[in-house]
Amino acid sequence: MANKLLSPAQAAEIAGCHNDTIRRAIQFELLKAQKIGHMWVLDIEDLQAWIAAGMPNHRRKSTRKVKIEEQSLSDKESSEEP
Repeated sequence: MANKLLSPAQAAEIAGCHNDTIRRAIQFELLKAQKIGHMWVLDIEDLQAWIAAGMPNHRRKSTRKVKIEEQSLSDKESSEEP
């Protein structure tokens, strides 16, 4: 029996995320998809595996938060010196 194919919008609804999250996961090859005509389709089993893996994606990490943490560490180190 053939597996059910989903559009990115249907996949986003099932995963509980935005369409752009699905498209970004496809773009970075974290989620398997194939193009049929002008439309991308996903296998429901691949979607379920991606969800089970924690829905990894390539979102940018905030550099501001990292700089604040580094600053607080350096402040602690300088205050501990005799």
